[in-house]
Amino acid sequence: MVQELNKEDLPSVCVIIVNFNGTADTLDCLDSLKEQSYPNTHIVVVDNASDDPEELENALANHSFHLVQLEENNGFASGNNAGVKYAKEVLDPDYILMLNNDTVVSSDFLFPLVEELEGDAGTGACCSHINYYQPSKLTWYGGGYINWKTGTSVHEVQDHRTSPSRDVEFLTGCALLFPIRMIQEIGYLNEDYFLFYEDTEFCVRMKKAGYRLRYVPESVIYHKVSATAGFRSPLANYYGTRNKMHFMSLYANRLNYTFFLLYFSCKTGGKLLFYWLRGKRFKDMRRAIRTGYWDFFRHKTGKWQRLT
Repeated sequence: MVQELNKEDLPSVCVIIVNFNGTADTLDCLDSLKEQSYPNTHIVVVDNASDDPEELENALANHSFHLVQLEENNGFASGNNAGVKYAKEVLDPDYILMLNNDTVVSSDFLFPLVEELEGDAGTGACCSHINYYQPSKLTWYGGGYINWKTGTSVHEVQDHRTSPSRDVEFLTGCALLFPIRMIQEIGYLNEDYFLFYEDTEFCVRMKKAGYRLRYVPESVIYHKVSATAGFRSPLANYYGTRNKMHFMSLYANRLNYTFFLLYFSCKTGGKLLFYWLRGKRFKDMRRAIRTGYWDFFRHKTGKWQRLT
């Protein structure tokens, strides 16, 4: 049992938190991490070229957290990759925990995750049960799978008190623990996605390498959800449209991909009609969806050039 080991014998965990214009959320997350019970941890905060990088730097000045400041925002995957590279070079951890900055963790969330990976070398990664921050008893992620006909990473929503630990097809990058050796075996997060689907693709690569993915309901955290991208924002619609198509083109079988293209093209047309009927105030939304759709066929990846 991991909990019975002395601190110096516990596997080391490096927590990677990516911040972009979200200092208040990041500080809330860090405050909760100070209270968690797993002793052998390091925390790396990556500032992804926020508009006011000094705000976070000043807030962390009197703390022992490691701060990595990037000059350009090249996306969620790039920010996490920068944190992992720093961790490998400076801290040499056994495990990496990617943790969204808009989360708050429970005090005992990390032990069950480490226990899961220590118990089976065939497990490539595991993930917490995730509730909404408000209302805190409502499940946001309780295991997941990929619907290969619609291209959707599906979150199951059963209560963690009645959910068993189990193998799943999809783990969210909101709270993802994996051994550092996984980077050497399957590579870093794919930066082509910039935002959305990089965690889904990372999971698929682990599965293809023969590893199991485990959902661990004994570990619970809370997610404020879409505090960075915004719910139904042009940003979310652009990357959600383009990246879903990109992911499916790479990993779906031919039959599922053909069905998906027909389904998703019809769905996209329906969304455009819906926002057109709602008038000029949704012009940016229509543009984001339309551009995301056609940028896939133009083979455009990475950062949406509209944002540069």
